[in-house]
Amino acid sequence: MAADDSQPLAPRVGMIESRRYLWNSFRAGLLRIVFALQGVVAGYFIPALASYLPVFVANLVASVVLQLVIRSRVRKTWVVVAMGTLDVAFVTFLVHLLGSTETVLSFLYLLIPIVFATTTSRKRVSMTLATLAASAYVVLQVLEAFRVLPFAPALPGSPPPSNTLRFFSTLTVVIAILATTRFVSQLISALRNANTRLRDLSQRDELTVLYNRRYMHARLDAELARVKRGGKLMLLMIDLDGFKRVNDEEGHSAGDNVLQAVADALIRATRRSDVVARYGGDEFVVLLPDTGPEGCQAVAARIVDHARDVGRETFPAMPVTASVGIATARPDDDAASLVRRADEGVYAAKRGGGDRAVAV
Repeated sequence: MAADDSQPLAPRVGMIESRRYLWNSFRAGLLRIVFALQGVVAGYFIPALASYLPVFVANLVASVVLQLVIRSRVRKTWVVVAMGTLDVAFVTFLVHLLGSTETVLSFLYLLIPIVFATTTSRKRVSMTLATLAASAYVVLQVLEAFRVLPFAPALPGSPPPSNTLRFFSTLTVVIAILATTRFVSQLISALRNANTRLRDLSQRDELTVLYNRRYMHARLDAELARVKRGGKLMLLMIDLDGFKRVNDEEGHSAGDNVLQAVADALIRATRRSDVVARYGGDEFVVLLPDTGPEGCQAVAARIVDHARDVGRETFPAMPVTASVGIATARPDDDAASLVRRADEGVYAAKRGGGDRAVAV
């Protein structure tokens, strides 16, 4: 079993973020369907829009299809871009119908990338959609200015704007889209980073930066549920030998240094997928998912060796060592029974003189 010198801050963050993404995308998709349905209703009841009813129906069908893709849990960049492109195309169509420089629906260009900024952590996607929206508006204005497209075809008799008005309207909309999207994306990114940091702090021991006891028990419950379904789990309980003497004779600051050094040693002795936690005082717990007794013995031996090295390096006159208890999870175990067996292994190791690992 290869050792690793780092450990993930939150192993389940990716899963949580994925579920949040799917839920937010699902809600945004429902809003898209409602908006598309309103277009169909408007095209059916408003005479000026009746000839464009097939476009509204096609947009509704495309929105439903994309919503089904979201429900299938497809999380691909092309799906996000496809949804945003559909929205930009439909908004551009509406803006063209109702007067590109006059209709208030131009604000929807702002809404599209902002909605995507809140539903996905990909800031580049939201900025890409913002650029696409700004480009669509510019192209629409150019085509109308050169009379390739008529101005406000759904509102016959509307006079086309002057080129000056077109220029300032285009400049205002483009700047608003790009600047607002960039600001909102940065704000959302900062908030997400802050939330991740706060979540991580709530799971960590302040002194050693290992996982704390509460997080360890939450993970232990989850891993024991996997054991009941046929998975494997080993638990190591580590108690330092001679640590009280360091605290009594050298002071708590020296004891803290030892604990931090031991914590670093435990990280070096384990994998990224393992859970290393400070259980309390000079006690530590290591969860080894998908590991059998043989692999666990190798990890326990590394921990004993590393702890011995730490003791020799920190206070050679009173070297700290580690007593390690090893327990194999059983399908009928709960957290208390598994920890109790590992604790019995610690006591057995101490009765044998410490600086060793004992399986129970």
